[in-house]
Amino acid sequence: TVWLRAPPRSPLCLGIGGRLFPGTMPDVLGDLRVALRAKDEEKWLAAVGEAEREGYNGDQIAEALEETIKEDPVACYRFMEEIHRPPQAMAVLHMPADGEEWESSVHYADVMLQGAFDKVWSVYPRVPHEDPWADGLDKAHCEVVSSAGVTLKASGMA
Repeated sequence: TVWLRAPPRSPLCLGIGGRLFPGTMPDVLGDLRVALRAKDEEKWLAAVGEAEREGYNGDQIAEALEETIKEDPVACYRFMEEIHRPPQAMAVLHMPADGEEWESSVHYADVMLQGAFDKVWSVYPRVPHEDPWADGLDKAHCEVVSSAGVTLKASGMA
């Protein structure tokens, strides 16, 4: 007998030892809830991957997790953000070709600052803490480097 893995949303799924058992269906959204409740990174990532393979979109997942998140919203959002938010980001920014001549001659061009701080916001944690000024919390650090070297350093809370 040859067993094949069933396509998504089929009444077949992999069972014990990799064999298929008819009539069983993995509870992907349930796995997401359990992983989120337990704050288990490995199970969470496996469940997110399975949800994507099953074809669930972000709205369906958010709706399924709504009750679980209501139990402890700050901890849930912090857990998800720590997993999915990149700790660092880098971008190459250019002055627009249609900009005014004076814009390229200023030391801190508005376009470049806006681009740098947009990138900072993409990695900055958004979940509030009890004491936002505590030493152990993430802070935003930004360095703008030009052909002349480092032209701007900004550090602290954004």
